[in-house]
Amino acid sequence: MAYVSLYRKYRPQTFAEVVGQDHVTTTLSNALTENRLHHAYLFTGPRGTGKTSAARILAKALNCERGPTATPCNVCPSCVGITAGNNVDVIEIDAASHGGVDDVRDLRDRVAFAPAAARMKVYIVDECHMLSTAGWNAFLKTVEEPPGHVLFVFATTEPHKVLDTILSRTQRFDFKRVGSPALGGLVADVAEREGLELEPGVVDLVVRAGDGSARDTLSVLDQIMAFTGLKVTLQGVVDVLGAVPDELLIETADLIAAGDVAGLLVLVQRLGDAGRDLRQFARDAVEHLRSLLLLQVAPDAGLVETTPDRLARLTAQAGRLGRVELLRAVELLAECQAVMRRGNTRLPLEIALAKAAMPEASGDPAALAARMDRLERRGGVGRPPPPVTPVAEVPASEEVTVPDPAPVRSTTAETAPPTGAGVDIDLVRRSWDAVLAAAKRRSLKLGAMLASGQPVDLTDSRLTLRFTYPFHAEFCGSDTSRATLGQILDEVLGVPLDIVCVVVDGGAGSPRTDDTAASEADDVAETELAEAAGELPDEAEAHARAIATLTRDLGATVVE
Repeated sequence: MAYVSLYRKYRPQTFAEVVGQDHVTTTLSNALTENRLHHAYLFTGPRGTGKTSAARILAKALNCERGPTATPCNVCPSCVGITAGNNVDVIEIDAASHGGVDDVRDLRDRVAFAPAAARMKVYIVDECHMLSTAGWNAFLKTVEEPPGHVLFVFATTEPHKVLDTILSRTQRFDFKRVGSPALGGLVADVAEREGLELEPGVVDLVVRAGDGSARDTLSVLDQIMAFTGLKVTLQGVVDVLGAVPDELLIETADLIAAGDVAGLLVLVQRLGDAGRDLRQFARDAVEHLRSLLLLQVAPDAGLVETTPDRLARLTAQAGRLGRVELLRAVELLAECQAVMRRGNTRLPLEIALAKAAMPEASGDPAALAARMDRLERRGGVGRPPPPVTPVAEVPASEEVTVPDPAPVRSTTAETAPPTGAGVDIDLVRRSWDAVLAAAKRRSLKLGAMLASGQPVDLTDSRLTLRFTYPFHAEFCGSDTSRATLGQILDEVLGVPLDIVCVVVDGGAGSPRTDDTAASEADDVAETELAEAAGELPDEAEAHARAIATLTRDLGATVVE
């Protein structure tokens, strides 16, 4: 006897055997019990979710010798004939190959004839969206008012292609993707019936490959059986499907959390040596990290569909990474996939994993936020509100001194923890470009003034900025500017810092007079603000200013 594939062998024969579509089977069962059946149904949904199987069960329920009944016997001649596909009163039509107007007219003409032996004639039109517009129009009147002995079931994966005039004349049932727990139960049940021995982790990989389709899931299991025999090993599944085992994905996420760049690069090397598809690994890694993020953000919302065992492992790992770290890792690996499609696969993957594990290597705000997330996860960094501290201005001729920090208290009357717990002056300096960019987004003038300042000291929650020109220091040290800068530092570094602006002579050699410094400060400030606003002086004016600077400061003489 010829071999029968698993999805055909274990095709549902009753409404109770249809997996994951209780909202459909319950409604149809009630309609049969109460004799309230509609004359035309539209079954929509992804492939392999039970649309055609449900249509056949409905035909058996109508024509069973014990019926109409919600539980057909599957042993009477009518049920057996429908199951075998040779009942002349249950007609299945593939609209993909019989969708023309002539085919529909022929079907329409046959509808008028009474059933040969069954109680009702049932027409199951599969892939009905493939019917031409002319075909649908020829069918319209028949669907609207069919004879009493006829019932239509239309099945499609693309309901948006069905004419509205047909949709309004049918009862629509939407079949959904089958959930992972239900698919896992199906695999375990079929494996038991077939005498299969499954290693731990096999069911998870088979369900992931099935992607919500019961038929595809059983087809995958069929393929694996042909390779491994009755003892299905995890390695056999990986070899057949090219899938990435959960253990490897868990290891990847742990290495990112630990900042272990070397370990990640070795992992990529292992994948390459084993001949694994790095694109598939990137896809699986993104999906794994996304699942961890969903479990962090909404652990009780049921957003992660998987088997109970895998859900427990994901939940345990979700707490080992910060939320911002996870989001950045997902973004990096998702962007990496687009680059991998253009050719080189290994280098973009290595770079993405390294950046995810080492946020300090990048100066962008997302990387800084990820680093702060990691610092908080490992030890905690306080986020006190911006304190109020007077601005210290030191003339160019005086020595720079930083006053002792005053006590800072949060709105909850608790002493603010020192920023040294996570933020130091080195981090501020590395983050300064991001601070300047954020300042320019808030105010072009503030960005231009702040660009001449440099962070020189961080004590407790007080950041000292050194300026060459008093004009810049006065502007950045105003109450409004300090409040804005405190907010920017909170966004970039995760800690609101108070600003202290000091002024020193930034040049070398002979000291300049206050008048000279003030004059240069005005020139520089005016130029920077003009550049920021896009209002640069014309060429003649710029030339004149350059000559004035050379003659005034360097003693130059115009000879021609």
